[in-house]
Amino acid sequence: MKTVKILHLYADAMDLYGDKKNLEVLCQRIRETGAQAETAPCGLGEEIKLEGVDLVYMGHGKARSLAAMAPHFCHYSEEIKAHIEAGQLWFVTGNARELFGREFTTVTGEVLPGIGLFDYRGEEHNKVFVADMVGRAAFDETLRCYGFANRTASLVYPAGNPSPLFRQVSGFGDGDREEGCEGTLYRNFFATWAMGPVLVRNPGLMRELLRRLGLDPTACDFSLEERALELVLREFPDQKNG
Repeated sequence: MKTVKILHLYADAMDLYGDKKNLEVLCQRIRETGAQAETAPCGLGEEIKLEGVDLVYMGHGKARSLAAMAPHFCHYSEEIKAHIEAGQLWFVTGNARELFGREFTTVTGEVLPGIGLFDYRGEEHNKVFVADMVGRAAFDETLRCYGFANRTASLVYPAGNPSPLFRQVSGFGDGDREEGCEGTLYRNFFATWAMGPVLVRNPGLMRELLRRLGLDPTACDFSLEERALELVLREFPDQKNG
């Protein structure tokens, strides 16, 4: 029986709005395919061990928590970048994305470095931004997805987002205005501001992760999630089909 090994970074400090349910439901779906799910938490001060890990998960947290985690996370920057470049599967939500850019600002105005995997910077606004998002998945343009954000920061790109997770987006982007795209899909690295949790709300996204883990998503019954998503999407016009 196949065992999927999952590393959960900063499980206690980086968990807002029920984002940890992303991981709980993913483990349930993994088991439904006939595989085992083995989750290992890694907290502040503990060694980040990426070798032999099938998926790394990191969720959204308070701005102060993000700043506290940053030095520890960046200590492993070269190893993290090497594993992502080699195709390791990552799923990252909310402001944890700021750690993967060049730098980000804190609530006190301090500038902290990220690992520099992507050429963006995070900006802390100290003002709450709340919005819905509807877009089409970059890996399947027929797949319409929904997300919700409640955040105080945004990402700033020097020349636009080169590898979004969602396209044809209405509602919110990575910045403080509607930009037509959102999130990051780079090799097997998935990231989005959407929270609440996004994998429960979007079964198509869950299926894609299972496929990239080498599992068969047809073994899972997503009928309730599909129905729930259908009801939510009725509230938003489809820009593609009118």
